[in-house]
Amino acid sequence: MRDFIRNKIAWLVLVLMLALPLNVAAANLRGDVNDDGNVNITDLTELIDYLLSGNAIEYTPVADVNADTAVSIADVTALIDYLLGGSELEPIGDPDEPQYDEYTVNGVTFVMVPVEGGTFMMGATAEQGSDASSREKPVHQVTLTSYSIGQTEVTQELWIAVMGTNPSYFPGSSHPVEQVSWEDCQEFIAAINALTGMNFRLPTEAEWEFAARGGNLSEGYKYAGSNDLPTVAWYSYNDSWDFRGTGAHGTHDVSTRYPNELDLYDMSGNVHEWVQDWYGDYSTEALVDPVGPMTGTNRVYRGGNWYFDEWFCRVSFRNSVVPTYHSHGIGLRLAL
Repeated sequence: MRDFIRNKIAWLVLVLMLALPLNVAAANLRGDVNDDGNVNITDLTELIDYLLSGNAIEYTPVADVNADTAVSIADVTALIDYLLGGSELEPIGDPDEPQYDEYTVNGVTFVMVPVEGGTFMMGATAEQGSDASSREKPVHQVTLTSYSIGQTEVTQELWIAVMGTNPSYFPGSSHPVEQVSWEDCQEFIAAINALTGMNFRLPTEAEWEFAARGGNLSEGYKYAGSNDLPTVAWYSYNDSWDFRGTGAHGTHDVSTRYPNELDLYDMSGNVHEWVQDWYGDYSTEALVDPVGPMTGTNRVYRGGNWYFDEWFCRVSFRNSVVPTYHSHGIGLRLAL
């Protein structure tokens, strides 16, 4: 049956070759399946052959001719329409997307994502429902100026590049670093700033929550990027670990779940993340660029981790511990 379809399509392609232009310039356009800088009948042939190959269809932007985030027969139709002059193709990549900043330290590159300033409601907002704790109340308005935040948690690879050692309990170059106290993080930040000439720091608690919620692009999810937690987080359910200590368990490579609206990964799981603030109760006061109490006993950490359940993975969840505390479930994310 597949050979019959191939023969029919081959006949169709032959007919189309008589009608279609040989070449259409295709700088960075969808449809350039063979990546030769042009969109033409050869790309159409390759796309059809790809769809009939019987192999699992892997998503690629160039084959997604109609830009619907899938590769299917609809893309063949869209490509024919384009070649016949009946439509336009969307460029790959959105020119309005923010440009992420890359930094390299001793051969290790990491990405900082710009977060446009805005105003949001912080704490136990409606989507948190009855899960919200007293620590997350009252809900209050916060306005932040623009900043940048790490696209991923600081990896062991980056920590080693800066500090020369790896304190982590679960080794893996692309795993988040853990077993680092808040004070250890301050030493790391001082060292990376000396190496780069930048002013990296921990995010404030408000900056962390605004980013986890998706900033000005927020869709109002309960978790960072979705209401379907397993798609965006490594936590006790999909880590194959339970509280009896059975099964495989530990941290995972960063950015192996889906990101949130700001293209930030693992803000609801993998490891908790230290933030800059001393712990303090919320108030009803509207705040601008809050930095938390001036003094305290405990430092705040945010986000879920690999061994806790859904309750700890919510964007409003907050907890605190002494700044000398070490755990195989707490790491960090940089801000700038």
